[in-house]
Amino acid sequence: MMPRDFHPSPPTVGLELEWQLVHHETLDLHEGIAPLLALLPPDPCIKPEVIEPCVEVVTAPMASTALLRGALLERVSRVSEAAARLGMVLVGAGTHPFCERIVPVTPLPRYLEMQRRSGYLANTQIVYALHVHVGMPSGEVAIRVMAQIRAVLPVLLALSASSPAYCGRETSFASFRRCLLAPTRSAGIAPAFDDWAAFLHFVDVVERAAMFASYRDMHWDLRPRPDLGTLEVRIMDAQPTNADALALGALVHSLLAVVMDDATTDPRLPRAIPWWIEKENGHRAARDGLDAELVVDAEGHSRALRRMAEDLFDITRPKARALGEEADLARAEGLLSRGNSSMRQMDVLRRTGSMKAVARALADELRAEIDLCGRYGAPAATA
Repeated sequence: MMPRDFHPSPPTVGLELEWQLVHHETLDLHEGIAPLLALLPPDPCIKPEVIEPCVEVVTAPMASTALLRGALLERVSRVSEAAARLGMVLVGAGTHPFCERIVPVTPLPRYLEMQRRSGYLANTQIVYALHVHVGMPSGEVAIRVMAQIRAVLPVLLALSASSPAYCGRETSFASFRRCLLAPTRSAGIAPAFDDWAAFLHFVDVVERAAMFASYRDMHWDLRPRPDLGTLEVRIMDAQPTNADALALGALVHSLLAVVMDDATTDPRLPRAIPWWIEKENGHRAARDGLDAELVVDAEGHSRALRRMAEDLFDITRPKARALGEEADLARAEGLLSRGNSSMRQMDVLRRTGSMKAVARALADELRAEIDLCGRYGAPAATA
């Protein structure tokens, strides 16, 4: 039975990073999670995921992304070193650029049950994400914040977009990961709830209907986690480096903290829009990335996503400064000028004509970060 009590939490931030396991020579996906976990000392922050060529690294909740940096880099470095001993490298992106195989589901009871319920779909969800948890004081506040930020989610998707290629083909999408998730029954836009009581009624209904056995089965872009006392933002693609993940984590953390503190919605934040416009905006952000035009009201008016992102950084900068994660936020803002991972991957593809070169460039981004960390310790965030 899903717990109904919301576990109150301070406004902490925590990250979940999903990494691709890739063969060091072919750079194709490699089903290596079992030997990798067997080689590493037991650590609850290093986990398997639904598919075998994936390892998830999570952080403990902390007061800022700056405080997450050291432990996260140490843990990812440790996983990378163990992977290297098994002939694998880590790659951070929403999809693998050229793998054309169906990969096996990790043979653990939860994932085998997911496969039983989803059939062939479970084997086709070869996607990798960045999830950010922010602590909430109550379920009532979590539902209010959830309602106030849902129109912002396409901006977060565009900033994070890192999956322009799939099965060796250009997809014409900045985030093709979102397209791959579309056929699943619980991924995408979350239902809208008026208040905490409405959410609890929803839980009663879906439990009675045997739709969900756990809050983890609600694979929405944004979901409350009463058991953890957090609101979890799940719309973003996996990032090529820890620094990029921390940067987007700072944006999400400071944004939710701003909205949490002030029940009055900042007029610069996008207004609530009908669900079918939310769906359209999600599609536009996935397709056009930072160059998308989003619909901003029920009358059909549009605005450039870049302008909306600039507003978002203006709104969150004072809170990020107060939280001590201003440098991480500045790195996230830098995505508007230097481009997201999807744009950088397409640059590599145009220069080389090689999807393998794209995978190599992604692997090298993380390798360079880990090498720098090994020589000088965890670096401060840089824009």
